[in-house]
Parts: sequence; structure tokens; C-alpha cells
Amino acid sequence: MKFYTYLFRSLLLFVALTSLVFAQVDELSATVDKNPVLADESITLSVVAVGDTSRDAFDPTALNEDFIVGRTSVSSQTKMINFDTTHTTVWTTTLIPRKPGRFIIPAFTVEGKSSAPINMMVLPVTARQGTQGRDVYVTTSIDTKETFLQQQIRYTVKLLLARDLQRGSLSAPTLESGEIKQIGKDAEYNDIVDGKRYRVIERTFAVIPQKSGTFTIQGPVFEGEVVQDKQQSFGFFSRSKTISRVGPPQEITVKPIPQNYSGTWLPSDYVELHEEWQPGDDQFTVGEPITRTLTLTAVGVDEAQLPEINSQYPQSVKVYPNQANTTTIEKDNTLIAQRTETIAIIPSQAGKLTFDEVKVPWFNIVSGQIEYATLPEHSVTVLPSKVDTSSSNMTIPQIPTQTDNMSVPTSKVELNAGTSQGEANTQWWSWSSWVLLFLWLITLAGWSIHVNRGSRPISKKSPTLSANLSEKKAWKILLSASTKRDSDIIMPALTNWLNALCNQTNHSLSQLQSDLHHEPLDNEISKLYASKFSQNAHQWQCDPFIAAVTALRQQILVKQKSANTLAPLYR
Repeated sequence: MKFYTYLFRSLLLFVALTSLVFAQVDELSATVDKNPVLADESITLSVVAVGDTSRDAFDPTALNEDFIVGRTSVSSQTKMINFDTTHTTVWTTTLIPRKPGRFIIPAFTVEGKSSAPINMMVLPVTARQGTQGRDVYVTTSIDTKETFLQQQIRYTVKLLLARDLQRGSLSAPTLESGEIKQIGKDAEYNDIVDGKRYRVIERTFAVIPQKSGTFTIQGPVFEGEVVQDKQQSFGFFSRSKTISRVGPPQEITVKPIPQNYSGTWLPSDYVELHEEWQPGDDQFTVGEPITRTLTLTAVGVDEAQLPEINSQYPQSVKVYPNQANTTTIEKDNTLIAQRTETIAIIPSQAGKLTFDEVKVPWFNIVSGQIEYATLPEHSVTVLPSKVDTSSSNMTIPQIPTQTDNMSVPTSKVELNAGTSQGEANTQWWSWSSWVLLFLWLITLAGWSIHVNRGSRPISKKSPTLSANLSEKKAWKILLSASTKRDSDIIMPALTNWLNALCNQTNHSLSQLQSDLHHEPLDNEISKLYASKFSQNAHQWQCDPFIAAVTALRQQILVKQKSANTLAPLYR
């Protein structure tokens, strides 16, 4: 039994393979559902093959030149009458004419059989007879037919419906070498055209050509189903009809960039350049950051078309630009692009500081002239560091070096031989007062240490830095602050340590940099400033910073040790 079952299945497989080998098409025909047709209406092309053939044998690419070719659906059926089997394959394609005129749908060939060509007549939309008007159609319009390269064209599409719509979709227009995007939301309203009431759906696009020359904006395609007349309805169900419509094409001429224009091409009818300063006054301080915000706004362009703002700065300032922000908004069916650049500026010298004029070229599409968005020259006053100003008004005792025998008397009282007894008593009371004050300060310091140890808050800020710390103590504080990767902690610790290392008092960081002329340290301080004023502060690395300050410390300490060793030879 198993042998016969196997033999039967083998025979079936052999017959199937034999039928495939000898498959052929007996007849091939092509028809359209309407002829003539209006320029914005769709045509249904049906290609029928009688016989055995592949479902992929039909190729509609030859129609692309004269028609917009939609999707192709395939159906097949098999009939058997008196053991005579007939296979039929039908390909159905939706076509939309690209323009009015006479066209030929060429012959198609499948498995050696060819169909007859079809002569098509495509009439302009205005050739429709009758006064009732059309039930569904699409209109297109543009605000200008001549434009400059990359200038926005406002393209408006209207879908007019005199019947109820069950479903539908409207594609975007297309342009070779151009960018198209929808702006705003769809507007929906009712209107009467040629005495007929329509429901109108209006959509606006921004078309930005990317090449100069003459081009055609191909209209959008609407595909949907509309409800048939109520007389043709069946019970509670209404019959629907599938329709396709295409908007008329629009011809445009794109002008090239004028030869006398230089710089980044920016065509617009309005461009503005604005700046803001933080702090807002015109008086700044050495070492304290200034934030300058530059904003470039242009109408009728996309954000990708905005150029960089070329702003120049004096050598007496350090500049830390942030990453620029760009955006595009839509207002009144027009694109408005904006570019914002934020720059942190740190002056290193006191005096008058002048920022050069900033100019951005652009092309005025209204006047046809080259114009400039300009920020005038701006001058500010830079004051000395607050620490330097306060220290200049104080008498600070000089710290003696080892060449002065390192003898610092705690007090020096000179009494004349003829001092009276009253002056001696006054001097005794003065000493007593100083002793009591000293004991009271010790008690206050001990109480403060006890309170701080008992209720010390968790904070990332470093302890208050003192200008009287020793170099070793200041060095330990700097190393501890560096591991926290916080510029607000590292900057004061670095300033305090450099003062101690260089035997200075209350000098600003910029002054110390100017005195030392140590390039590795300057580079690391610049990176520290950049991490402070940029959005990527977490990227700052402490290892190169510690290496730079360690090298500087060894260099300075070796020089100091050498000077102190040679000093006794010259006494």
C-alpha cells in the first residue's frame, strides 16, 4: 500500500512539473475603463493573460513617461470544463495622465504573446461639458513662478468634494532637486464654485528648490472612496466608488546666485541679528565671565540655510563658544529660521575693551539687492579684579625670606627711658586686654570646631580658603578639590595654592597666570573654564590638570631651594 501511495504522489509531481515546463500564454489583451479622459482623472488599465504564466510577468515601467503609475494588483483563476483547464491572470494598474494630449499605451509582451497598443485621448480639465460641475477634483497654486535658488515658494493645494468621503489620502507634490514640507495644519471649510457647494480641504506646502533652471512641480495625487448617490444605496449600506485625482502641474523658473554675492547664500525678505549680554551693564571685571548671546533670524528659509555668525574678539579675552542651537517655526504659512550662538568671554586685562562690528550678508528677494544684518561696534569697561582692588588699599606686611634670617618678631615695643608711671599702667592694661581677647578667640574657635564636627552638612563645596595657608596645606586642598571635578571648587583652591607657591597675597588667577607664563597650566585652566561654561562639563578630566600643576610645583620649589641654598654665599 505504501508503494502505491508513493507512486501516486510521484505521478502528481511529474504532471505538475510537466505543466510548468510547457506553460504558455494563449492570448494577451489590454483594455482601459475610459477613453477619452480628463487630465486629472485616473484610468484603470487591465491586462489579461489566458494560459499559464508567472504573476510577475507584467512590467508597467514603459508607462512612466506619460502617466503616473499607481500600484498593480494581480488576480488569477482556473476553470475546468469537460476536463479542459483554463488559467487566467489579470493585472490591474491605475494610471493618471501627466498632461493633456494624445498618447499611446504601448503593446505588452508576456510569454511570447503581445497585446494591441491603445490610443489615448487626454482632455484638459476645462474641456468638460455640462453645467453641474465635477464632484471631486484638486487644484494647485503657487505664490510666485520666478524664484531664486533656495528661496521658499508657498504651494497651496485644495481638494474639493461635492460628495461624502468615506476614506482618502492626499500625497505631497514632487519636485526634482527640491525640498518640500507641509507648513501649518489643514484648513477645512465650505465654498460655492460655479454654483455648486463643495467641502474644501486646503493644505499648504513650502517648496525650496535646490538647483537653478526651469522645473515642474508635479501635483499631489488624491486616492479615496466617495459615497454614490443615495438612490443607489441598498438598505442601511451605501455603495462607494473608488476615485483618483491629481492636481495640475506648476512650472517654475529658479534663478541662480548672483555673481556679485559672496558668503553663505541666504535669500530672504527679512533678516535680523540681535545680541544680549549677561550681565547687562557695560562694566565688567577681570576674571569674571561675560555671556554674549547672538541670535540670527531669517524669514522664508530653513534652519539648515543659516550661516555661522562670524564674530571676532580681542586677544585680551578668552573665548569659550557653546554649541549653536537652530530651530525652524511656522507662522502665517511661512518658515522662520533662527540660529542662536552663546559665547562665554573672560577678560584678562583691565581697561577699555572693544568688540568689532558683526556683519552677516543676505540677499533681499524683494529689492533684489545684497544687504547686511549688522551689530555695531561695542565698547565696554573692564575693571580690575575685586580682590586686587581691595588688596591695593591695604598695607600687607612682606613675608621675609630665608635671606632675612627668617626672624619675625611677634611684637616690637620701644619704650623711652622717661616713660611715666601712667603710661606703664596703660601699657599693662593693653597687654591684659590682648591676652583676654586671645583666650576668648581660642574658646570661640574650639566651640566652632565642636559644632562643625557634630553637625557638618554634606556639601560638595570646599572649605573656605585662606590666603595665609602654607603651600603644603594649600596643595593638599587643591588635590582634594580636583577629584570632585567641580570648577567652582577647583578655581578658588588653585588661586590660593598659586599665591602660596609664589609667595603672593590675594593675587587673582589671571595675574598669577601672567606672572608664571606656564603654557601647560594655561591650557588646563582654559579646559576648566570651558567645562564651566559649556553643556558638557562632565567631560573634563582631572589627570592632565594634576600633571600640569605637579610639574609647575616641582619647577618652582626647585628654584626656591636653589635660591635659598646660594643666598649665604653673598652675605
